[in-house]
Amino acid sequence: MNYIVPYAFILQHLYPVRPQIRKLYGCYALYYQKRLTFFLRDKQTHPEFNGVFVATQPQFFDELEEALHTSHMEFDLDGNDFSWIFLSEDLEDFEEKVKAACEMIKNGDERIGH
Repeated sequence: MNYIVPYAFILQHLYPVRPQIRKLYGCYALYYQKRLTFFLRDKQTHPEFNGVFVATQPQFFDELEEALHTSHMEFDLDGNDFSWIFLSEDLEDFEEKVKAACEMIKNGDERIGH
């Protein structure tokens, strides 16, 4: 199924990785090698939560948060504390931070995904 996903630049930065895209809760989930890597949200309701959520595991949260962005926001989207790094679309360097996460995925960084 073809989707028009928000923040389409992500797909360019992930190339040649071709993630599977699934619509989820009115947003989009990107999977790579059967692991959820990104959750993309761009909705009119609660725009303060628009951006890219980077999936991680609790044991990698602090390290990955330091590498990507300290959001000072905790999200429990899947029943696990400290499993999402939030990159707000309002960040000045939003695309650069997302690009860094894409590079981590392309390099096989096990800290991203669940």
